[in-house]
Amino acid sequence: MRAKVAKKDILPAVMRTVSVADRKSVVPILSHVLLEFNDSGLHLKATDLDHSIMEVVPADADTFGCVAVPAVTLNDIVRKSPDNSVLEFSLIDKGQKLLVTAGKSKFELSILDCSDFPEIATIKSSCNFMLKSSDLSRLISRTKFSISPEENRHNLSGIFFHKEESKLKAASTDGHRLALSQMDVDINESLQGVIISKKTIFEIKKLLDTFTGDVSVTFSANQVQFIMGDVVFISKLVEGNFPEYKRVIPETSADFFVVNRAGFLEIIDRIAVISDDKVKSIKLELNKNMLYFYVANSKVGSGRDEIEVAYSGPNWNSGFNASYLLDVAQTLQGENLKIYVRDALASILIVDESEPESLFVVMPMRI
Repeated sequence: MRAKVAKKDILPAVMRTVSVADRKSVVPILSHVLLEFNDSGLHLKATDLDHSIMEVVPADADTFGCVAVPAVTLNDIVRKSPDNSVLEFSLIDKGQKLLVTAGKSKFELSILDCSDFPEIATIKSSCNFMLKSSDLSRLISRTKFSISPEENRHNLSGIFFHKEESKLKAASTDGHRLALSQMDVDINESLQGVIISKKTIFEIKKLLDTFTGDVSVTFSANQVQFIMGDVVFISKLVEGNFPEYKRVIPETSADFFVVNRAGFLEIIDRIAVISDDKVKSIKLELNKNMLYFYVANSKVGSGRDEIEVAYSGPNWNSGFNASYLLDVAQTLQGENLKIYVRDALASILIVDESEPESLFVVMPMRI
């Protein structure tokens, strides 16, 4: 096997595969990336058995072949090779090692047999549709921050995608807050609710940040597949039932105030430096057209700030985790936030009138 690949072509692909390969696996082949040179270019594959990625990049091969090499090592070699260089790959020692040449640098890598690499097959479709990359990216951006970090809460460890009438909806919750976003779609097949894992969500978001075309999305009974140009990403779906999230969404008939998003964000970010690192508690108080912010920490001190708002309801106050409010304000892009309130023990509903397809619920905390 002898082949050449430009660094600019192989580096992005290797970086994507190394994030999928299982570096800590007791099964050695799972920490490797499969390199297969044929007449259509270089095919790269990596898997941890739950998540798999396949990609094709241009390559000039004199002779074809296939090897499995350590993903992290290959990534480091390619990343640190000279810019604008062309990497050469060839088998040496009677096919027992892979020689990688980059400029004057030469590396001899131990390899594993390709036949030991798990088979990765595109999935059989029970539902397939196309999305603009920008639309899918927005759905993920609006909901990924409230995925539960607790590994034992499997049904909350991803984003819940489901179809209602002509809407594709994405929802996530960690039990203390809820994020929901939706978009119009043209899907003929029925799409039952599925939970896409946190790792898949973050890997797909990285791919979307560098891709501008249409994305093919395919669901089967227990897997999801995304195709973006020459990249195919496949993962298992999360088992379990997502909570009946609609029950926790407050009524929009409640009182509400309108606040400048940038000012709201700036004050919370500034005053939260006083709050306890673990709890991050902050008290909000509405009085006529003013919103007051209070933070108290027995070890550090206290802080207070205020901002003008548009509000005509009764006085109101409640406590929240400052980080949760920051996440919403940072995620949205509009000028103003519209926040629905009831009483001190009720959740608040946050929306951006310039983006009605998204809403956010934050539960209160006792202070």
